[in-house]
Amino acid sequence: MSWKFLGQDIRRSILNPGFAAGICGLGALLAWNFFRESVGAGSFYYAVVNIMAASGFPVFAPVFPVLGYASRFCQEYESGYYRWILSRMNAREYALARIVSVALSGGLIVGIPMLLICLASLGTGLPEITDTTHTRVDMNATLMQVAQTYGPGMVVAAKTVLGFLFGAAWALVGLSFAVWMPNQYVALIAPFVLYECLYLLPVGGFFAPSNLVRGDDYGHLYSAVMECGWILLAAGAAMAGFMRRCRDA
Repeated sequence: MSWKFLGQDIRRSILNPGFAAGICGLGALLAWNFFRESVGAGSFYYAVVNIMAASGFPVFAPVFPVLGYASRFCQEYESGYYRWILSRMNAREYALARIVSVALSGGLIVGIPMLLICLASLGTGLPEITDTTHTRVDMNATLMQVAQTYGPGMVVAAKTVLGFLFGAAWALVGLSFAVWMPNQYVALIAPFVLYECLYLLPVGGFFAPSNLVRGDDYGHLYSAVMECGWILLAAGAAMAGFMRRCRDA
């Protein structure tokens, strides 16, 4: 792999208007619920659960990670710039570098707002655990079991990691659409359509991305493993699309 190209590609994936728009858009969505309902809840755990479940985040989550860099290949393909890149490296190196940069960009777009909103909830809510009346969350819930065993810091870390993995996965889904159908609108809209189909259809909660990103339904470890599975599937689809598209260059 060309490390110089990878470094440049990662910088471009972060230092662009789409990346800023994704972070600001998701941050505004989470902050709206935080200030409207959760800031005065008095419980850190209730605030986290409420923000992740009732803010519209589970419905619109895949909109944001694709804004960063998922559709970049479409611009390179339409302009012919991808041929110039292929004249300096092989298709596999090109694909691997782009998969890494897109995954990192999408992961940060979701992970950073989730980290900040969890820290804000921790700073304004009470992290002590006494009973259900105090925490306003069922003491048998997965979130509370993590908090009782490892403390509130682990809750923040788990939410942030799940957010990063979710963002990386759905940014790669956008990249997959981009390389198979090099149209910027398809790359930005198709992941949301796919996500909504999985969200609405009875495909089984154990695989539904909307359940996995929060981790409260089936456990944070299981959710992280399943998110990694989504990442591998999307990366494989993107790699196959790159190899097919670059053969035609």
